[in-house]
Amino acid sequence: MNILFIHEAFPAQFGRIGLALAERHGWNCRFLVRNVSSCPTPSARMLERLELRRIPLPDNFGAEPTPWPLIYGDYLTLCEAVAEAIKIDPGPKPDLIVAHGGRGAPTIFLRDHIDCPIAVYCEYYFAQARRDISYRIDLPPAEPAQFFPRTINAPTLMSLVGADSGYSATEWQKASFPDRFHSKIEVHFDGIDTELYRPGPAPRQVLGKSLPAGTKVVTFVSRGLESIRGFDIFLEVAARISRERSDVLFVIAGQDRAFYGWDTLHTGQASFKDWGITQLGSRFDPSRFVFLGHVEPEVLADLLRITDLHFYLTVPFVLSWSFLSAMACGAVVLASDVGPVREVIDSGIHGLLEPLFDVDRLTETALAVLADPAQFAPLGKAAQVRVAEKYSLEVAIPALKDYYERAASF
Repeated sequence: MNILFIHEAFPAQFGRIGLALAERHGWNCRFLVRNVSSCPTPSARMLERLELRRIPLPDNFGAEPTPWPLIYGDYLTLCEAVAEAIKIDPGPKPDLIVAHGGRGAPTIFLRDHIDCPIAVYCEYYFAQARRDISYRIDLPPAEPAQFFPRTINAPTLMSLVGADSGYSATEWQKASFPDRFHSKIEVHFDGIDTELYRPGPAPRQVLGKSLPAGTKVVTFVSRGLESIRGFDIFLEVAARISRERSDVLFVIAGQDRAFYGWDTLHTGQASFKDWGITQLGSRFDPSRFVFLGHVEPEVLADLLRITDLHFYLTVPFVLSWSFLSAMACGAVVLASDVGPVREVIDSGIHGLLEPLFDVDRLTETALAVLADPAQFAPLGKAAQVRVAEKYSLEVAIPALKDYYERAASF
């Protein structure tokens, strides 16, 4: 089967899927992308095995953040560039096109040049209130808040209306879309690499330095250290934990930037990380915190194997792969009690859930885990089984293969 994946970035959601379909089933998987990403980093095998083409765009396209009123115009430019690329070099006729269903799904002009079914990845539909970028009621609202969801959802709807079918990673993400589109969207998770993210021995070291005997490791991982993933709330909880225990090291992986929302408008500072630290004042002890920045998957897997407690303090939004990767490594996870997390974790069985804004309860629960790791260890074991049985690549690939084959006949 010939399949063409279209996305702003590679590998993103499609790289691991394409590699598995190519190597396990002999499919011809090609990619048309804007750039090669570092989150996640493509493996050498992906770059060797899969055919990548760049979408022909001006060098300065996307160099600066697009103002919200111009998002749809950028989307049309991207659609035109993708159609032109197919027109110039169509390659083998695909049996199916799979495209990211947001700003990265520039498919609306493709049917003028190629006749095949189109499936879109329906990652998320932004809400007007009480979700995603509008959920942090403790931070002052940003001026673009009422306009942004409408402008970013417009390309998403155009892509979905023009496609033959769609799929979301989770039931909660599917439910974010308007009800009238639900019959067109199936649910298929992307898949966690449980060969990489799994329990096992790992060096008890951070940045090449061995940890002192008896040190407890508490981890926080996010693509960006930003409000939508509760980084400032984590800092407050960490400061309270450090006041009660002198044996805890807080290890944070993630870039010092905001990928979603308007953190700089909230704080007036360029760095939400620095702002969060400033809020702690003298309670922030830099000797107790290690900021790793962006890390490679192998480094992250080792870190998640040695953590004593992993925090995931998201608002209701798309689930992070790092959250499920931590579970796959058998980590005890303390997460915010919001819809997308509840779909994966039953509190007290696969992990622990507390209200996002209840710093007292988050701190109390964290201290209980650190005081008696043996009591909570079964949660990590159950989390690992949960991912293996429902969210691993071994489960996801057969389901996606079946969906793609059906989508090709729509």
